[in-house]
Amino acid sequence: MVVLAVLAGLAAGCSTEYTEGTSAPPARPDTSLDAARTKLRLVQQDPCYTSRDLAQQWPVCGRWEEEVRTTASAAADARPGDREITDPAAAVEAGHAAFVRAGCRAGASADPGACVTALAETRTAVTRLATGIASAG
Repeated sequence: MVVLAVLAGLAAGCSTEYTEGTSAPPARPDTSLDAARTKLRLVQQDPCYTSRDLAQQWPVCGRWEEEVRTTASAAADARPGDREITDPAAAVEAGHAAFVRAGCRAGASADPGACVTALAETRTAVTRLATGIASAG
């Protein structure tokens, strides 16, 4: 009985009077062009983008491909009417789809040449996307 009284007293002391309006809104991904620009700078520093030897690099680029895809999508969502962004974003998606289709995400594929080609396609699209985002200001 005493425990119930203590719990009731604690619950009564937990009113929302002092906490209303102090909670931050739920975190949401930033889909602005600035956020995409920042993410793009980061993916352009990754060895999957910078490596000269794609035949050696592609097996570890599955996560990079996913990151680039979401970054391109965010950029296109931020500027849906800007073809200097949406066209390269679509090319990133196409490169990513080729990478997935060839079975490259897991780092092993029956056709490593297709993985190298798909990674090169994605990298070229990332370069075009970076140019489009830079021109968007």
